Amino acid sequence: MRKIIISETLDQIRIAVLDNSKLSYFFIDNTSEQASIRGNIYKARKNLSAKGIEASFVKIDNERSAFLSNFHPLKADFNTDSSDSYKIQDKNFILVQCVSDYDPRKAPKVSDFVALPSKFCVIIAKPKFFGISKKINSDEKRLRLKSLKRFTTKNLGIILRTSSEKQKLKDIEQDIRETKMKWKEIISGFNNQSEPSLLHQENNIIENIYRELVTSDTNEIQINSRRIYNYFKKQIFSSRPKEKKTEVKLIASKEDLFVLNKIDKEISRIFHKKVNLKNGSFLLIEEKEGLTVVDVNSGRSLNNKKETNLSVNLAMAKEIGHQIMLRNLSGLVLIDFIDLQSSSERKAVFKIFKGSMKKDKAKHSILPMSKFGIIEMTRQKIGNRTSSLVSESCSVCYGSGAVTRKDIVCYDLIREIISLKKTSKKTRFVIEIKEELSETLAEILEKNKRNAAIKGLNILTISKKLNESYKII
Repeated sequence: MRKIIISETLDQIRIAVLDNSKLSYFFIDNTSEQASIRGNIYKARKNLSAKGIEASFVKIDNERSAFLSNFHPLKADFNTDSSDSYKIQDKNFILVQCVSDYDPRKAPKVSDFVALPSKFCVIIAKPKFFGISKKINSDEKRLRLKSLKRFTTKNLGIILRTSSEKQKLKDIEQDIRETKMKWKEIISGFNNQSEPSLLHQENNIIENIYRELVTSDTNEIQINSRRIYNYFKKQIFSSRPKEKKTEVKLIASKEDLFVLNKIDKEISRIFHKKVNLKNGSFLLIEEKEGLTVVDVNSGRSLNNKKETNLSVNLAMAKEIGHQIMLRNLSGLVLIDFIDLQSSSERKAVFKIFKGSMKKDKAKHSILPMSKFGIIEMTRQKIGNRTSSLVSESCSVCYGSGAVTRKDIVCYDLIREIISLKKTSKKTRFVIEIKEELSETLAEILEKNKRNAAIKGLNILTISKKLNESYKII
């Protein structure tokens, strides 16, 4: 069963997803930071073509140009021919979708293959196209869903997502109609806007969590924000009768929800290089730019070395898949297992590892284990690595190590103050804080000074050279 915990502190939202009481996903979103542009849909002005490559540059607003590439994460799956039938364009403008995230070092990447996802379907600009997720492999279920092909038109196609598999047809139909209305608004914007403009924004983390992670086996959602609670109540109880069994709870606890659910320590372990298993074996996960190396270690040795190697590798194969998705690792991943003697053992470990990646939403490719015990895989980048959400390069060791981000430490401090305020009724706090953190804390408090959670608090900070990050005195 799935449980989702959503904790809002000022302008920061933290989300944890637990499957059968085990942490599966963790997200942090700061509304005041640079918003994600991945998935945004724009009316773009055609610009100069780049010679020698199949790409050009387009203008997506008055200030930014974007790199128009033939790549789109969905495009290859639907046997798109070489014609322009899926493109929405006129002489000077073209409809595009951003397929990369914001990067101050280079222009964002966009595609003219546009897809609008919803809970159960994806609308694409490919006339009369109809597709069903490959993960739905039951012939009976696929035949039932094929009746929805009638919703395709001469202007758009429909792909049914894996989440549609167990839904009633009427619920999927409702979802398709709602998504087609959004699509109609996008096309209307393209036809009526006279300049490059944003037509659809795809960066609301709460909507994304509902769409992507609230599944039919989600039995509980805990929330500490009235605003977010109201959104989920409306979606689940009004729009999706199938999900009415999901209990949505507004928790007004004196403790932070992550502490209340005893997952704060588990979350902190995501950012450790070492992952320990109960049998004494452990993983070492080394993250670099574009490359991750995972090393399997037996730890405490047992008498039968051959049996130990196989049993450790089998246990680790499952855990590594979990860690890859939890940490949102992308690019090239090399996994160095403990040496195995036979090809049958290597195949058994490979089968377990491949099975552990079945639920992965990111596209990935896995090569069989080599005779040296190494599995190579590549994984699509979707958003940032989980480690980058809370850590940054260490200025002392010139980037060879990482430290917790300043804003993350400051939000932890603020949560502690809010909790103390609820339990002690105090409104005045004196804090000793590391010199390098004081400015970040002041900025967060200033931009959130009207927030009810800290309104009326008198917080005095004293910058000092401390071993710990802060001390409340």
